[in-house]
Amino acid sequence: MKKKTLLYSLLIAMGSLTATSCSDDFLKDMAPYDKYSPEKVFGNENNLDLYIQNIYYNYFRVSGFVPTQSYSLVGKYTNFTEYTEEQTGISTYFDSSENLNKATDCNDYFGTNLSTTVQNNPYSRIRSCNDVLEGIEKYGQNLSEDAKKKARGQAYFLRALQLFDLVRVYGGVPIVNKVLDASDREGAKAYTRQSVEACITQILNDLENAAQLLPTRKEWGGDQYGRLTKEAAYAYKSRVALVFASPIFNTDWNNTDNQRWKDALQITQNAKTFLDEEGYGLYGSSAKDWDAMFHEFDNTWVKEAIMVKMLASTAIKDDEHSNWQKSIRPKTMGGSGSGTTVPMGMLDIFPMADGKPAVNDNGEAINGYDKFLFFKNRDPRFYYTFTFSGMKWGYDKDENAVLWNYRWVKTDGTGDNPETGRPNYISSYTPDDIGGSSPAILRKMSDPNENSENTYQYDGTDVLEYRYAELLLNLAECYAATGDADNAVKIIGQIRERVGISKGSDNWGLGNITDKNEAIKAVLRERQIELAYEGKRYWDLWRWMLFNDDANDNNNTCATLGIKQLNGTFRYTQLLQIKDYDLFDHPEADPTQDPLDASERDQYIVDLDNTADLQADLEKLGQYWTKYFMLEDPDIPADCDSNNKQAYISWRQNYYLSGLKDNVLKMNPWLEQSKGWLDAYEAQGTFDARK
Repeated sequence: MKKKTLLYSLLIAMGSLTATSCSDDFLKDMAPYDKYSPEKVFGNENNLDLYIQNIYYNYFRVSGFVPTQSYSLVGKYTNFTEYTEEQTGISTYFDSSENLNKATDCNDYFGTNLSTTVQNNPYSRIRSCNDVLEGIEKYGQNLSEDAKKKARGQAYFLRALQLFDLVRVYGGVPIVNKVLDASDREGAKAYTRQSVEACITQILNDLENAAQLLPTRKEWGGDQYGRLTKEAAYAYKSRVALVFASPIFNTDWNNTDNQRWKDALQITQNAKTFLDEEGYGLYGSSAKDWDAMFHEFDNTWVKEAIMVKMLASTAIKDDEHSNWQKSIRPKTMGGSGSGTTVPMGMLDIFPMADGKPAVNDNGEAINGYDKFLFFKNRDPRFYYTFTFSGMKWGYDKDENAVLWNYRWVKTDGTGDNPETGRPNYISSYTPDDIGGSSPAILRKMSDPNENSENTYQYDGTDVLEYRYAELLLNLAECYAATGDADNAVKIIGQIRERVGISKGSDNWGLGNITDKNEAIKAVLRERQIELAYEGKRYWDLWRWMLFNDDANDNNNTCATLGIKQLNGTFRYTQLLQIKDYDLFDHPEADPTQDPLDASERDQYIVDLDNTADLQADLEKLGQYWTKYFMLEDPDIPADCDSNNKQAYISWRQNYYLSGLKDNVLKMNPWLEQSKGWLDAYEAQGTFDARK
């Protein structure tokens, strides 16, 4: 298996940049360079490419760079996950005691004050792209046309990525398409906040330029895997157009004749057509294939991967590795704790095996769903997204490892507390001292062959930042929004069929959807299932404004779509507990000794990848669960306040788009503050960041 290596180069271009570079085989060992002139940087193909590789590094490296990046533009699975249904815990924007509206409260992503040290922030990254585009024009006379096209294509794509990410955080922002002289303060005043439409137009133009210039993945060749490609540029246009058509920036979103939705549909259709011609598509024909896609193609092409963030499995301390399995694996399997807690509501989201929903809009079980035995008869993706007690989940040191994650307790022996309706628990214990968690923990994207030594510190499993399935779901959403519910349902059906859900007589469990908004709702739910824990859910909640409804700010999508807003709700967990057992009644027992008979327990193990009849095995496991276990609420709610009491999500309308930080406003007083936020001198902002 080919792995990545992190190498270094020192480039000082126009006296401005100290650079560190990261890539795969397209980086070759070389001696450091010192004090390179612009002619030698942008007029030499090898040096120009090293400069571009440095931009990749500055964009996609999350940590280990000074100053530390606050965002990773590609390949971050934990992208605001705490503000979704996928994770518990009341973070700042969900805290009812917070009312953030001052410039000092704003997101500091925009940038920092001018400094004599090297900066790695959005506009310095944009400057690097502009450096390439202008440098080639000035000094690239001896470059081959192929080198020029590749360099310019990557620069356009990278510039578009950064501007798009700024728009997602702030709405309209300054557009800077030239290398600015930092000393020209008067000239800088021309760079005011532009409308969202102007920004999106610029982004789409840059991506189109990139698509015209960049090679395809096949043209790049296998040793250039990880580079931005022509296909990725077309696909990213779809992602951008979808955001522009969504309610966050489109007050006319509910009109099937809306031009933005039509444009997004055409852009996405074109992207799909081109990618299909290049050999892209859904990978596999089973849930097992679906799971393998995330880890079995490290540094080789899997036809579903459109954009990839490469990570390293080397022992070089400066390489970037994945911390994913460290967080999701329990310590009995080499991880760092008890596994990633899964809110109970996430278990309800996945449909039944025939595709029919497990719960209705009120969260009540339907279609045979059992909230206690939640694992019975579910969507095949469910078993590779989550795991639970009794399931085999092998890793490099034990391919037959099984998760057993339950607790046994000691109470004070006084019976049920009249206030809580349950006993007063004094202590609890878990098998192998794993620690408390939820009855299911996260399994998705785990590699059974990755080195677990020292909590997977050298995990090099690549991140699939943009998959073909997402492109299909973009297309389904555009069909739905333009009134073509039939084609939207068919695309969801394609995604479900590849994991083993048949069309049957009920359209893959979706029923007969003819209403536009019901079709949109179905697509958003499928995105929540297919793309779970891939860092996409927050951005769907954000662009559809599903945290709340606020008619005063043209935000009524929850009511229109019939989706329950997150405001006023909470995420909760439960614990799998041995029933009818209290250490208070067994003073002679070793409290750390598991009361359950391991020889009996082991008769109910389910081997997901090697079973002749999965549901029969799960039925048997369910009998064991019913005999020995119960679900119990935790002592402290998963979403709690500072007093450990139940807290409710409280998102405020101005949080959708941040204002500019006070230091940015003071340094650039010609920039307007966003409405809903106070400026640096506590006057109300005037810039409508959504328009």
